[in-house]
Amino acid sequence: MEKVNKLIKVRLCELSSLLHSALEEFVTVAEETNDNKIKIALRGMAVETRQYEHELNSQLQSLRIKDIDYPESVRFEELLNNTHPPGPSTEKEISEVCRKREVSFDRAYAKVLNEHLPHPDLRSMLMYQWNGIKYSLIRIKLLNSIQ
Repeated sequence: MEKVNKLIKVRLCELSSLLHSALEEFVTVAEETNDNKIKIALRGMAVETRQYEHELNSQLQSLRIKDIDYPESVRFEELLNNTHPPGPSTEKEISEVCRKREVSFDRAYAKVLNEHLPHPDLRSMLMYQWNGIKYSLIRIKLLNSIQ
């Protein structure tokens, strides 16, 4: 099995961190919106992002890139069950969050996928994740535009 070079290790770890921060942002924005359809779509995006983060972290562990301490599932459940009163998230704010996250995901995934990855399964997983994220963000933007 071919080793993963240092640059790819750094980029994969950055991608893992991006997924984690995006998860928290999607949950926060979901709590701030009053539209139930958008709230459900944003929470779905948070769940999907969490799954992708776990998949990537499992790959990182199997490649012995870094030791990952998985966030406690209670922490994630607390995020989803947060009961603070929602502040109004406008259509413009939601669109801006989606746009910024789309750009950051595109950059992060492209940086990794443009490098030589000696593990075809890792490349396939990353392509699948990237396409899933793009689709979910498009769905949220469409829902937001028909509010």
